[in-house]
Amino acid sequence: MRVLFAPDYREGNRYQDLLAQALERQGVAVDFLRNYKRILPLARSVPQTSADIFHLHWPEAYFSRVSDGLNWSRHARFLLDLEIASQNKILAYTAHNLLPHKRQNGLLNSATKFNVKYLVARARLIFAHSAAAKSLLVSELGARGSKIHIIPHGDLSAVLGAPVAKDEAARSLGIGSAPFALMFGVVDKYKSYEEIIAWWRPNNPSLKLAIVGKPTTEEYGRELERLVGDAPNIVTSFGWLSDLQLRLWLSAASLVIFNYREILTSGAACLARSYGVPIVLPSRLDTVDLGEPTPFVRRFSNLEDDFGQALELASTVMPDFLEAAQWREACSWDRVARLTNEAYSKVESC
Repeated sequence: MRVLFAPDYREGNRYQDLLAQALERQGVAVDFLRNYKRILPLARSVPQTSADIFHLHWPEAYFSRVSDGLNWSRHARFLLDLEIASQNKILAYTAHNLLPHKRQNGLLNSATKFNVKYLVARARLIFAHSAAAKSLLVSELGARGSKIHIIPHGDLSAVLGAPVAKDEAARSLGIGSAPFALMFGVVDKYKSYEEIIAWWRPNNPSLKLAIVGKPTTEEYGRELERLVGDAPNIVTSFGWLSDLQLRLWLSAASLVIFNYREILTSGAACLARSYGVPIVLPSRLDTVDLGEPTPFVRRFSNLEDDFGQALELASTVMPDFLEAAQWREACSWDRVARLTNEAYSKVESC
Protein backbone atom coordinates (compact mmCIF):
# COMPACT_ATOMS: atom_id res chain seq x y z
CA MET A 1 0.00 0.00 0.00
CA ARG A 2 1.24 3.48 -0.91
CA VAL A 3 -0.04 6.63 0.81
CA LEU A 4 0.46 10.27 -0.13
CA PHE A 5 0.30 12.84 2.70
CA ALA A 6 -0.58 16.45 1.87
CA PRO A 7 0.35 19.14 2.54
CA ASP A 8 3.91 18.57 3.70
CA TYR A 9 3.89 20.36 7.07
CA ARG A 10 6.70 18.36 8.66
CA GLU A 11 8.86 21.42 9.23
CA GLY A 12 6.45 23.03 11.67
CA ASN A 13 4.42 20.07 12.93
CA ARG A 14 5.81 16.65 13.89
CA TYR A 15 2.49 14.81 13.56
CA GLN A 16 2.83 13.75 9.92
CA ASP A 17 6.47 12.73 10.20
CA LEU A 18 5.95 10.56 13.29
CA LEU A 19 2.85 8.92 11.81
CA ALA A 20 4.63 8.27 8.51
CA GLN A 21 7.58 6.64 10.27
CA ALA A 22 5.25 4.40 12.28
CA LEU A 23 3.25 3.46 9.18
CA GLU A 24 6.42 2.55 7.33
CA ARG A 25 7.38 0.23 10.20
CA GLN A 26 4.15 -1.60 9.36
CA GLY A 27 5.00 -1.87 5.69
CA VAL A 28 3.03 1.14 4.41
CA ALA A 29 4.99 3.34 1.98
CA VAL A 30 4.37 7.03 2.72
CA ASP A 31 5.32 9.98 0.53
CA PHE A 32 4.64 13.70 0.86
CA LEU A 33 3.25 16.19 -1.66
CA ARG A 34 6.14 18.63 -1.53
CA ASN A 35 5.85 21.01 -4.48
CA TYR A 36 3.02 23.52 -4.57
CA LYS A 37 1.96 24.08 -8.19
CA ARG A 38 -0.20 27.01 -9.14
CA ILE A 39 -3.68 27.01 -10.68
CA LEU A 40 -4.77 23.44 -9.71
CA PRO A 41 -2.07 22.32 -7.28
CA LEU A 42 -3.67 18.98 -6.33
CA ALA A 43 -4.93 18.00 -9.78
CA ARG A 44 -1.53 18.73 -11.32
CA SER A 45 0.44 16.69 -8.77
CA VAL A 46 -1.55 13.94 -7.07
CA PRO A 47 -2.56 11.89 -10.18
CA GLN A 48 1.11 11.66 -11.19
CA THR A 49 1.98 9.73 -8.03
CA SER A 50 1.68 5.97 -7.54
CA ALA A 51 -0.23 6.39 -4.27
CA ASP A 52 -3.27 4.23 -3.58
CA ILE A 53 -4.50 6.58 -0.86
CA PHE A 54 -4.41 10.37 -0.96
CA HIS A 55 -4.45 11.48 2.70
CA LEU A 56 -5.21 15.16 3.21
CA HIS A 57 -4.44 16.75 6.59
CA TRP A 58 -4.84 20.55 6.39
CA PRO A 59 -6.95 21.32 3.30
CA GLU A 60 -6.74 25.10 3.77
CA ALA A 61 -3.20 24.91 2.39
CA TYR A 62 -4.85 24.59 -1.03
CA PHE A 63 -7.52 27.27 -0.85
CA SER A 64 -6.50 29.90 1.67
CA ARG A 65 -3.90 32.63 1.47
CA VAL A 66 -3.74 35.88 3.38
CA SER A 67 -4.22 39.25 1.66
CA ASP A 68 -2.77 38.51 -1.78
CA GLY A 69 -5.97 39.21 -3.67
CA LEU A 70 -6.44 35.64 -4.91
CA ASN A 71 -8.43 34.12 -2.05
CA TRP A 72 -11.65 33.94 -4.02
CA SER A 73 -10.09 32.10 -6.94
CA ARG A 74 -8.42 29.59 -4.61
CA HIS A 75 -11.67 28.90 -2.80
CA ALA A 76 -13.58 28.57 -6.06
CA ARG A 77 -11.13 26.16 -7.65
CA PHE A 78 -10.78 23.81 -4.66
CA LEU A 79 -13.77 21.61 -5.45
CA LEU A 80 -12.61 20.92 -9.00
CA ASP A 81 -9.01 20.55 -7.84
CA LEU A 82 -9.93 17.95 -5.22
CA GLU A 83 -12.31 16.11 -7.53
CA ILE A 84 -9.69 15.62 -10.23
CA ALA A 85 -6.93 14.76 -7.74
CA SER A 86 -8.93 12.01 -6.07
CA GLN A 87 -10.61 10.42 -9.08
CA ASN A 88 -8.40 7.32 -9.04
CA LYS A 89 -7.30 7.49 -5.41
CA ILE A 90 -8.93 6.70 -2.09
CA LEU A 91 -9.36 10.08 -0.41
CA ALA A 92 -8.67 10.09 3.34
CA TYR A 93 -8.90 13.11 5.61
CA THR A 94 -7.67 13.74 9.15
CA ALA A 95 -9.83 16.41 10.81
CA HIS A 96 -7.24 18.14 12.95
CA ASN A 97 -9.61 21.13 13.08
CA LEU A 98 -13.30 21.63 12.43
CA LEU A 99 -12.46 24.69 10.34
CA PRO A 100 -9.10 26.45 9.86
CA HIS A 101 -7.89 28.61 12.75
CA LYS A 102 -7.29 31.62 10.51
CA ARG A 103 -10.78 32.63 9.49
CA GLN A 104 -11.77 35.02 6.75
CA ASN A 105 -14.64 37.45 7.11
CA GLY A 106 -18.13 37.16 5.71
CA LEU A 107 -18.50 35.28 2.44
CA LEU A 108 -14.96 33.92 2.43
CA ASN A 109 -15.62 32.25 5.77
CA SER A 110 -18.75 30.68 4.29
CA ALA A 111 -16.72 29.52 1.30
CA THR A 112 -14.18 27.91 3.63
CA LYS A 113 -16.90 25.97 5.44
CA PHE A 114 -18.43 24.94 2.11
CA ASN A 115 -15.06 23.60 0.95
CA VAL A 116 -14.51 21.59 4.13
CA LYS A 117 -18.06 20.20 3.96
CA TYR A 118 -17.38 19.12 0.38
CA LEU A 119 -14.16 17.44 1.51
CA VAL A 120 -15.85 15.40 4.26
CA ALA A 121 -18.58 14.40 1.79
CA ARG A 122 -16.02 13.40 -0.88
CA ALA A 123 -13.64 11.55 1.47
CA ARG A 124 -14.11 7.81 1.81
CA LEU A 125 -12.26 7.77 5.12
CA ILE A 126 -12.16 10.39 7.90
CA PHE A 127 -10.05 10.33 11.05
CA ALA A 128 -11.10 12.13 14.25
CA HIS A 129 -9.18 12.27 17.52
CA SER A 130 -12.14 11.83 19.91
CA ALA A 131 -15.74 10.67 20.02
CA ALA A 132 -16.85 14.24 20.70
CA ALA A 133 -14.91 15.43 17.64
CA LYS A 134 -16.68 12.78 15.56
CA SER A 135 -20.07 14.01 16.78
CA LEU A 136 -19.18 17.60 15.87
CA LEU A 137 -18.05 16.60 12.38
CA VAL A 138 -21.42 14.92 11.89
CA SER A 139 -23.55 17.74 13.34
CA GLU A 140 -21.63 20.73 11.95
CA LEU A 141 -20.26 19.46 8.63
CA GLY A 142 -22.71 16.72 7.74
CA ALA A 143 -20.09 13.97 7.76
CA ARG A 144 -21.37 10.39 7.69
CA GLY A 145 -20.55 8.73 10.98
CA SER A 146 -19.83 5.40 9.28
CA LYS A 147 -16.83 6.95 7.50
CA ILE A 148 -15.24 8.36 10.66
CA HIS A 149 -12.61 6.39 12.58
CA ILE A 150 -11.63 7.59 16.05
CA ILE A 151 -7.86 7.44 16.46
CA PRO A 152 -6.00 9.20 19.29
CA HIS A 153 -3.56 12.00 18.65
CA GLY A 154 -0.06 10.55 18.72
CA ASP A 155 2.40 10.97 21.59
CA LEU A 156 4.62 13.98 20.84
CA SER A 157 6.76 13.32 23.90
CA ALA A 158 8.38 10.56 21.83
CA VAL A 159 10.40 13.33 20.18
CA LEU A 160 11.38 15.16 23.36
CA GLY A 161 12.29 12.25 25.61
CA ALA A 162 11.62 12.08 29.34
CA PRO A 163 11.66 15.31 31.38
CA VAL A 164 14.77 16.41 33.23
CA ALA A 165 14.79 17.28 36.93
CA LYS A 166 12.71 20.36 37.66
CA ASP A 167 15.52 22.31 39.35
CA GLU A 168 17.94 21.46 36.55
CA ALA A 169 15.42 22.62 33.92
CA ALA A 170 14.82 25.90 35.75
CA ARG A 171 18.56 26.55 36.01
CA SER A 172 19.06 25.85 32.31
CA LEU A 173 16.28 28.28 31.45
CA GLY A 174 17.57 30.90 33.90
CA ILE A 175 14.11 31.50 35.36
CA GLY A 176 14.66 30.90 39.07
CA SER A 177 12.96 28.38 41.27
CA ALA A 178 9.53 30.01 41.73
CA PRO A 179 6.65 27.75 40.59
CA PHE A 180 4.91 28.84 37.40
CA ALA A 181 2.02 28.01 35.10
CA LEU A 182 2.99 27.59 31.46
CA MET A 183 1.24 28.60 28.24
CA PHE A 184 3.30 27.32 25.31
CA GLY A 185 3.24 26.85 21.57
CA VAL A 186 2.65 29.17 18.65
CA VAL A 187 1.34 32.41 20.17
CA ASP A 188 -1.88 33.09 18.24
CA LYS A 189 -5.04 35.07 18.90
CA TYR A 190 -7.35 32.05 18.88
CA LYS A 191 -5.63 30.87 22.09
CA SER A 192 -6.96 33.91 24.03
CA TYR A 193 -3.80 34.86 25.92
CA GLU A 194 -5.30 38.29 26.54
CA GLU A 195 -8.00 36.87 28.83
CA ILE A 196 -5.50 34.98 30.99
CA ILE A 197 -3.22 38.02 31.28
CA ALA A 198 -6.18 40.23 32.24
CA TRP A 199 -7.14 37.73 34.97
CA TRP A 200 -3.61 37.09 36.22
CA ARG A 201 -2.53 40.67 36.84
CA PRO A 202 -5.15 41.66 39.44
CA ASN A 203 -5.76 38.22 40.98
CA ASN A 204 -2.06 37.56 41.60
CA PRO A 205 -2.19 33.77 42.22
CA SER A 206 0.63 31.95 43.98
CA LEU A 207 2.08 30.85 40.63
CA LYS A 208 3.77 33.04 38.08
CA LEU A 209 2.55 32.87 34.49
CA ALA A 210 5.02 32.10 31.68
CA ILE A 211 3.95 32.63 28.04
CA VAL A 212 6.42 30.89 25.77
CA GLY A 213 6.54 30.54 21.99
CA LYS A 214 6.72 32.43 18.73
CA PRO A 215 3.94 34.98 18.02
CA THR A 216 2.27 34.60 14.64
CA THR A 217 3.01 38.27 13.99
CA GLU A 218 5.35 40.80 15.58
CA GLU A 219 2.33 43.07 16.07
CA TYR A 220 0.53 40.47 18.19
CA GLY A 221 3.66 39.88 20.24
CA ARG A 222 3.93 43.60 20.96
CA GLU A 223 0.24 43.71 21.89
CA LEU A 224 0.73 40.97 24.50
CA GLU A 225 3.86 42.65 25.84
CA ARG A 226 1.84 45.84 26.28
CA LEU A 227 -0.87 43.96 28.17
CA VAL A 228 1.71 42.32 30.43
CA GLY A 229 3.41 45.65 31.08
CA ASP A 230 5.42 45.65 34.28
CA ALA A 231 3.46 42.87 35.97
CA PRO A 232 5.93 41.02 38.25
CA ASN A 233 3.90 37.80 38.12
CA ILE A 234 3.97 37.32 34.32
CA VAL A 235 6.97 36.56 32.13
CA THR A 236 7.18 36.14 28.36
CA SER A 237 9.75 34.37 26.24
CA PHE A 238 8.86 34.98 22.61
CA GLY A 239 10.67 33.02 19.92
CA TRP A 240 10.70 29.66 18.18
CA LEU A 241 10.88 26.76 20.65
CA SER A 242 13.40 24.04 19.86
CA ASP A 243 12.66 20.52 21.09
CA LEU A 244 15.26 21.01 23.84
CA GLN A 245 13.73 24.29 24.98
CA LEU A 246 10.24 22.82 25.00
CA ARG A 247 11.48 19.86 27.03
CA LEU A 248 13.01 22.22 29.59
CA TRP A 249 9.90 24.42 29.90
CA LEU A 250 7.63 21.39 30.38
CA SER A 251 10.08 19.89 32.88
CA ALA A 252 10.16 23.08 34.94
CA ALA A 253 6.42 23.92 34.85
CA SER A 254 4.05 23.23 37.73
CA LEU A 255 1.04 23.13 35.41
CA VAL A 256 -0.05 24.09 31.90
CA ILE A 257 -2.94 26.34 30.84
CA PHE A 258 -4.86 26.29 27.56
CA ASN A 259 -7.58 28.83 26.78
CA TYR A 260 -8.45 28.27 23.13
CA ARG A 261 -11.63 29.95 21.98
CA GLU A 262 -12.47 26.74 20.16
CA ILE A 263 -10.50 23.74 18.92
CA LEU A 264 -11.17 20.19 17.77
CA THR A 265 -7.98 18.67 19.13
CA SER A 266 -4.79 19.96 20.70
CA GLY A 267 -1.41 18.36 20.12
CA ALA A 268 0.04 20.67 22.78
CA ALA A 269 -2.47 19.53 25.40
CA CYS A 270 -1.83 15.88 24.49
CA LEU A 271 1.90 16.52 24.88
CA ALA A 272 1.44 18.04 28.33
CA ARG A 273 -0.69 15.04 29.29
CA SER A 274 2.07 12.70 28.04
CA TYR A 275 4.54 14.57 30.22
CA GLY A 276 2.35 14.16 33.29
CA VAL A 277 2.03 17.92 33.78
CA PRO A 278 -1.33 19.02 35.28
CA ILE A 279 -3.54 20.79 32.75
CA VAL A 280 -6.12 23.54 33.21
CA LEU A 281 -8.47 24.24 30.29
CA PRO A 282 -12.05 25.36 29.59
CA SER A 283 -14.98 22.95 29.74
CA ARG A 284 -16.07 24.19 26.31
CA LEU A 285 -13.14 22.34 24.72
CA ASP A 286 -14.91 19.03 25.17
CA THR A 287 -13.56 17.57 21.92
CA VAL A 288 -10.03 17.53 23.38
CA ASP A 289 -9.65 14.00 24.77
CA LEU A 290 -7.22 13.89 27.72
CA GLY A 291 -8.24 10.62 29.34
CA GLU A 292 -10.54 12.09 31.98
CA PRO A 293 -11.49 11.81 34.74
CA THR A 294 -8.02 12.34 36.17
CA PRO A 295 -6.60 14.76 38.75
CA PHE A 296 -4.11 15.80 36.06
CA VAL A 297 -6.85 17.60 34.11
CA ARG A 298 -8.94 20.39 35.62
CA ARG A 299 -11.61 22.18 33.62
CA PHE A 300 -13.27 25.52 34.30
CA SER A 301 -16.50 27.03 33.02
CA ASN A 302 -15.28 30.64 32.88
CA LEU A 303 -12.54 32.88 34.24
CA GLU A 304 -14.81 34.86 36.56
CA ASP A 305 -16.37 31.95 38.42
CA ASP A 306 -14.12 28.93 38.74
CA PHE A 307 -10.82 29.41 36.90
CA GLY A 308 -9.05 30.27 40.15
CA GLN A 309 -10.40 27.14 41.82
CA ALA A 310 -9.29 24.92 38.90
CA LEU A 311 -5.87 26.55 39.06
CA GLU A 312 -5.59 25.93 42.79
CA LEU A 313 -6.63 22.27 42.48
CA ALA A 314 -4.19 21.66 39.63
CA SER A 315 -1.35 23.26 41.60
CA THR A 316 -1.75 20.64 44.35
CA VAL A 317 -0.93 17.83 41.88
CA MET A 318 2.77 17.22 41.32
CA PRO A 319 3.91 16.62 37.72
CA ASP A 320 4.52 12.89 37.27
CA PHE A 321 5.92 11.48 34.04
CA LEU A 322 5.64 7.88 35.25
CA GLU A 323 1.94 8.31 36.07
CA ALA A 324 1.30 9.18 32.42
CA ALA A 325 2.81 5.90 31.12
CA GLN A 326 -0.61 4.36 30.42
CA TRP A 327 -1.69 7.47 28.52
CA ARG A 328 1.50 7.38 26.42
CA GLU A 329 0.95 3.72 25.63
CA ALA A 330 -2.62 4.39 24.51
CA CYS A 331 -1.46 7.08 22.07
CA SER A 332 1.87 5.57 21.01
CA TRP A 333 2.66 6.11 17.35
CA ASP A 334 2.79 2.38 16.68
CA ARG A 335 -0.77 2.04 17.99
CA VAL A 336 -1.93 5.11 16.05
CA ALA A 337 -0.31 3.73 12.89
CA ARG A 338 -1.84 0.28 13.42
CA LEU A 339 -5.33 1.75 13.76
CA THR A 340 -4.73 4.01 10.75
CA ASN A 341 -3.47 1.10 8.65
CA GLU A 342 -6.48 -1.01 9.64
CA ALA A 343 -8.79 1.77 8.46
CA TYR A 344 -6.83 2.13 5.20
CA SER A 345 -7.06 -1.62 4.57
CA LYS A 346 -10.75 -1.77 5.35
CA VAL A 347 -11.71 0.98 2.90
CA GLU A 348 -9.29 -0.36 0.27
CA SER A 349 -10.95 -3.77 0.37
CA CYS A 350 -14.44 -2.36 -0.15
